[in-house]
Amino acid sequence: MLVAARVILAVVGTLGVLSGLVQIRANGAGLPNLFMVLVGGAILIALTLERSRYRSVESDLRNEPAGPGGGEPLGGLPPGFRATAEVFVDPTSGRRMRVFLQPATGDRRYVAED
Repeated sequence: MLVAARVILAVVGTLGVLSGLVQIRANGAGLPNLFMVLVGGAILIALTLERSRYRSVESDLRNEPAGPGGGEPLGGLPPGFRATAEVFVDPTSGRRMRVFLQPATGDRRYVAED
C-alpha cells in the first residue's frame, strides 16, 4: 500500500514538473506554470527526504546504510543515549522501534527492537 502511494506521488510530481516546464516553454513563465513546477518539485523532494526519516544526521553524513526499520545502523549508539519508554511500530516495515534520547542535547535516535 505505501509503496503504491509513493509510486503514485512520484508520477504526479514528475508529471507536474514536466507539464509545468512544457507550459513555460509554450506560454511563458506565468504564475500557474511556475506553481506546477514548484508543487511537483516539492512532492519529489518530500518523497526523497521521507525515506530517511528515522536516521540521524551523523549516520547520513557517514553514508551508513539504514538499520532495521529504517533506523540507526546496527552497532550501537554514541555514549550518553538512554532508552526511553517511547515505542512505536514503523508503518512501512512493521518493525517495533525504540526511541533513545541524549538528555544533554535532546537528540533522539530510533533503533529497531528485535
